[in-house]
Amino acid sequence: MSLDFSYKREILRKLFHLSTCIFALMLLYFGKNICIPIFLSIAIIFFTLDFLRLKNRRIQKLYNIFFSIVTKNYEENQITSASYVFLSLIIVAIIFEVQIASAALLIMSLSDPIASLIGRAYGEFDIFGKSLEGSIAFFIISVIILYSFNFPSDTVLYVSVLSTLVELFSDRFHVDDNLSVPITVSILLFIF
Repeated sequence: MSLDFSYKREILRKLFHLSTCIFALMLLYFGKNICIPIFLSIAIIFFTLDFLRLKNRRIQKLYNIFFSIVTKNYEENQITSASYVFLSLIIVAIIFEVQIASAALLIMSLSDPIASLIGRAYGEFDIFGKSLEGSIAFFIISVIILYSFNFPSDTVLYVSVLSTLVELFSDRFHVDDNLSVPITVSILLFIF
């Protein structure tokens, strides 16, 4: 299969998304006291730049030089998905215990981009604008992540199924999955 430009663009976008797993690993290794001030600082800087990009043509031009290749068309005139990554990072890191927050952030950082790449490359069966193959990949990666944190098997299964469904239906409810998935995973892990 040959890669077209949009798939190459998606790979670059997903590599950036995969790189956000560093925040989950930092939280796991260094803890909340060190990480939350760092996360808040990064989030404030990023939100400010993202907001200014929408209000100032010079900043928008500068942004486009560096990031237009990874910005989706619909994000040109609204907050980017990356802002939702930082928002969810702050919410789950502050509210939930480190193990839960780290697992949820890893699912956001790994399951979602891998599902997207698999779905775009091999997706044959469409479900609500996404592929069955991508959803299966999301589920499998989620299971692996949750098992690596030694959550009980029933919890791993429930949370993986429900988070896969949340990811699948996020677009239908007009909620960015970078926000809905980690918050849902965190809540479910807390409950179970």
